[in-house]
Amino acid sequence: MVLATAVSAGVRGVEWTDDGFLAPGDVAAAQEAMVATLRAGLCTVSFATQYRACLHDRTAFALALATAHGLNAPTLRLWSAPRGGSPACDADAFVDEARSLGDEAGGLGVTLCFGLAADSVLDSCEAASVLLARIDHPFVKLAWSPEPNASFDDSMEAIASVAGRIGMFVVRSGDLGDHGGKTSDRAEEWLQYLDAYDEQGDNPDMARHVVIRSIDGGNPADLASCVSSIDGWSADLRRYHKRRVY
Repeated sequence: MVLATAVSAGVRGVEWTDDGFLAPGDVAAAQEAMVATLRAGLCTVSFATQYRACLHDRTAFALALATAHGLNAPTLRLWSAPRGGSPACDADAFVDEARSLGDEAGGLGVTLCFGLAADSVLDSCEAASVLLARIDHPFVKLAWSPEPNASFDDSMEAIASVAGRIGMFVVRSGDLGDHGGKTSDRAEEWLQYLDAYDEQGDNPDMARHVVIRSIDGGNPADLASCVSSIDGWSADLRRYHKRRVY
């Protein structure tokens, strides 16, 4: 059902998760999902886990990483721990742990993408900019999502603050506007977000993944509309820059 919906919507890849789909550590199931994904003509973009660095046991991370590797996923999307009573100590602990996790994941060619969460040490792009600069690890990146109700200028400033450290965009369907394809009410904004994402300094031949994590109302037609919007904006950027985007 998941793959059939993805194919009909025109997506190019899927993100599998441990939230009701694949249990961390079930490598056999992960490999089956990987094969099924390929047979559907798609790739696996990421494995998303509820694992929180500095909160959950490292054994749980090893299981999630093994699942990502079994999926042949280039990215493992995860979270940082909730803030404690000492912000400085929390930040220091996360920096050390993220480096260690990055070493472990990098050995398998998997990049870690930490999401922003209001209750965590990564509660904003400003915080992420400081911490990721301290971590300075090639396999530790940010999963950027637009903050609710943020203005265009604030969102552009947020992207600029973590330039070179964004591993993926993770969006909800409502973030993209009215789902009107290239005529979306937010089309100009998203053209600039995607352009900034593409120009952050990585190899221009590398893919820039945009994961649509949820659809308002669960309507598959909205997924297809979101994909159409992103495809249209990407085509515009290719034409403007005469290079590959997404």
